[in-house]
Amino acid sequence: MRRIAFLASLLFALMPAAAWAQAAPPIGYWTTDGNGERLLIEATGGCSFMAVGGVEVAGNCTWNPSSVGGILTLYYATARGLAPIYWSVIYRNATTITVDGDVFYRRQ
Repeated sequence: MRRIAFLASLLFALMPAAAWAQAAPPIGYWTTDGNGERLLIEATGGCSFMAVGGVEVAGNCTWNPSSVGGILTLYYATARGLAPIYWSVIYRNATTITVDGDVFYRRQ
């Protein structure tokens, strides 16, 4: 068993750098079908989220990438200071992502 683990770790170490690529942040304007939820992510770090008939928050975002997406964190101001919202983002393709399971499409 140790030998298999060693060989697997050696294989990962010898993989080309492209295999370790990290996903870029989902910069742009994204909406769900019917515009029920909207997400704007700017290259400068600003971002906002709006759910029609409900929540609207804006602030600065950070991106913690993985090979298929990453964690998008929006920091917004409250009476007690900054509060984070964490979203799991997965790329389906160049124009479609999922945000905590909801499907969003890139808009112009």
